[in-house]
Amino acid sequence: MERRAKIVATFGPASSEPEVVARLIRAGVDVVRLNLSHGTHDGHRERIRQVRAAAQEAGRHVPVVLDLMGPRYRLGTLAERRELHEGERVRLGPEPGMDLPVEQDILDLLHPGERMLIDQGLVELEVEERGHDVAVARTVSGGAVSTRKGINLPDSDLGFEITPKDREDVAFAVAEKVDYLAASYVGRGEDLRDLRRLLAELGGSIPLIAKLERSRAVDNLEEIVAAADAVMVARGDLGVEVPIHRVPVLQKRIVHAGRRAGKPVIVATQMLESMMEQPRPTRAEATDVANAVFDGADALMLSGETAAGRHPVESVEMMGRIIVEAEQYQRRAFSSASDLQRSTTAPPAEAIGSVLGRLADTSVDVPDIVSAAAVYTARELGARRLVAFSQSGFTGRLVARYRPTTPISVFTLTPEVARRLGLVWSVEPVVLDEHPEHLDEVVEVVDRELIARGLAAPGDLIVVLMGAPIPERRQTNLMRVHRVRADLPRDADGYDHGGGRSRP
Repeated sequence: MERRAKIVATFGPASSEPEVVARLIRAGVDVVRLNLSHGTHDGHRERIRQVRAAAQEAGRHVPVVLDLMGPRYRLGTLAERRELHEGERVRLGPEPGMDLPVEQDILDLLHPGERMLIDQGLVELEVEERGHDVAVARTVSGGAVSTRKGINLPDSDLGFEITPKDREDVAFAVAEKVDYLAASYVGRGEDLRDLRRLLAELGGSIPLIAKLERSRAVDNLEEIVAAADAVMVARGDLGVEVPIHRVPVLQKRIVHAGRRAGKPVIVATQMLESMMEQPRPTRAEATDVANAVFDGADALMLSGETAAGRHPVESVEMMGRIIVEAEQYQRRAFSSASDLQRSTTAPPAEAIGSVLGRLADTSVDVPDIVSAAAVYTARELGARRLVAFSQSGFTGRLVARYRPTTPISVFTLTPEVARRLGLVWSVEPVVLDEHPEHLDEVVEVVDRELIARGLAAPGDLIVVLMGAPIPERRQTNLMRVHRVRADLPRDADGYDHGGGRSRP
């Protein structure tokens, strides 16, 4: 069975050899993430080259995501590891002799009553006093601290900052023509607009993935989703910034917000983390992956598992098997529900409305209605495939957000659009040399390309979406039901007998 949810894999030391890169692509990696918090531009450039070569060899379109580091807050240098005990008071500041050394810019963010979390929240402090060059904090949850451990300030009003390193990394991304940029620590929609302005200054227009990892971002979820091209549920920092028991519900909220807006959603962090060492995941991890599928995520991300783990290829294969099993269950459950619904003889118009209604509060226009009709038609007729012609990839994202039971192929003219569609749920991108100019050419191209790729066979029923009149490349406004033909016999007038060129 075709897997619908995509797999994002972070590449690092464990996936740095060309042979491993090729094996990961063959194992099912759909999207490659490179973390700019680590490594050098030369190293990342080489990895991008390896990924593109391996994808071309495999006949696939694999997008590369560069993940910006963003502003990071860390402890300074400690003479030795230190154990903090509950109730213990410590001094923080940039001056020598402080219990916990921090830079002045961090100290300026601290205010009495606010929390400081160290090392992914394992140690919690509460600020009690603040002077110009020192703050005093009480230890709420004790533990070990050491040099350069990460700091989170969940109660502080942290603005979004494009650091000098980020500017260099954005310029690198533009030069390498990467497919997505992931923006760290965004808190509002304007943060993404700031990043787009920088991209424009540098001559780029790379789609942006908003990483939701701050409590402020959750408060501004809708405006961030509207401003982004895709979003990521970054559960690592998010689980530190907000109470951990809220994370599962926030994951569902974020996925649903992305679905409503037709923006791909990635669920990330610790999905199969035990496979960094062990050849099998825990049962809880397998369940976590399945639940992300049930939530409706477009993609699930592996981080340390493929970047630094002992079993990178096996992690991808395992995630793929869990996703397929979850999707099979989901499809069987949906089929049973559909059978029950059909037994009530709901009129087609109401049924199409129910497809649209799966995404409450969604604005509806012509492409929405036509796409919903195509999803309903493909389901009711048992079509083998939904095919959409798209210059920008928008129609592919539009159809995918309705989560059809039928696989989706998107025909486009540019490899760049095809790679970006590699992140979108269920979409199999196909690059054409030229766009067909007439309706008869459309069905001929669809038949030829689907058969050549093994995506359909002669006799299969498919549903095609396009804009008409075709030469004008209008918005999607036409749906056609077509039966695939291996050959197109024509009569004396030049018209075929199998659903190709329509008679006037």
